[in-house]
Amino acid sequence: MKRVTFGTLLFMCVLAVGLSADARDKSGVLKASDLIGMKVQGTDGKNLGDIKDLVIDREGGEIQYAVLDFGGFAGIGDKYFAVPWDALHFDRDDKTIALDLHKKELKDAPGFDKNNWPDLSEQQVVIYDFYEIPAPHDEQTAQSMSQ
Repeated sequence: MKRVTFGTLLFMCVLAVGLSADARDKSGVLKASDLIGMKVQGTDGKNLGDIKDLVIDREGGEIQYAVLDFGGFAGIGDKYFAVPWDALHFDRDDKTIALDLHKKELKDAPGFDKNNWPDLSEQQVVIYDFYEIPAPHDEQTAQSMSQ
């Protein structure tokens, strides 16, 4: 019987782990674990921050907002922004997220302290208006009127 060396065994384990990770990546779904921590770039290609969390609508189950962390240094003075999900653009090839804003514009966006989250449903109109995205209730109203 042929003896398997430790190096061969290690190579086989690394290969198996690599294949299973590759198979997961080809599924075509977006996972929260992949999105959280991703960098968001502005239209000028500059870093606007990274995704800290996702806000999901309890009733419909859709993602309402991505929470963007911007500013501060080493976690101090950070400001969070609830960015409507539809305002973000994904490039699956580059694995990047783009937001049609510049850093200067983001500073004027409605934001909140990371330790004091507001009721985002109360600020929904302001948030969606800032990003020029129709609010979910506006879309539902338009759909029901066309039927």
